[in-house]
Amino acid sequence: AVYEAILPRQPLRFLLADDPGAGKTMMAGLLIKELIMRGDLKRCLVVYPGSLAEQWQDELGRRFHLPFEILTNDKLEAARTGNWFLENDLVIARLDKLSRNEDVQNKLTAKDCHYDLIVCDEAHKLSATVFGQEIKYTKRYNLGKLLSDVTRHFLLMTATPHNGKEEDFQLFMALLDEDRFAGRFREGVHQS
Repeated sequence: AVYEAILPRQPLRFLLADDPGAGKTMMAGLLIKELIMRGDLKRCLVVYPGSLAEQWQDELGRRFHLPFEILTNDKLEAARTGNWFLENDLVIARLDKLSRNEDVQNKLTAKDCHYDLIVCDEAHKLSATVFGQEIKYTKRYNLGKLLSDVTRHFLLMTATPHNGKEEDFQLFMALLDEDRFAGRFREGVHQS
């Protein structure tokens, strides 16, 4: 999948949807390593839910020799420049730490804080929902939009990309390509 479907896409805006335990983390590590070797990646951010930081750091370090730093409150406060993201090229950050903290989001959108690749694990958590004629945008979905804007390559990874509602799926896919997927779901135009 990495060599045949993912790497040929430039820029990469891709949803990697596969079963739990199918090796999505390994594919992401292989992609990161390949992009570095090709000179197409210097700065990478991995966004994860819950308590997977050490697992991501261990896998990327042990298997691919990639020295990722985990974002913590102490590191944010100790940043020499005031923006820890500018000081670290390979970063792992917790989804809710980013989605709930406007100060952290402002640091991510600061001048010169662009990423070459952002990987979102368990990306289905970046959801928005359509209720009748109204769209409910969550903080996590808004973070997904922000992340999409501050990176060239954007990889969403999940085992559950579709919740059964086509309207919600179109919003989710708009994180990758807003021009193609944005707008209201219209019966007869989009196919399930």
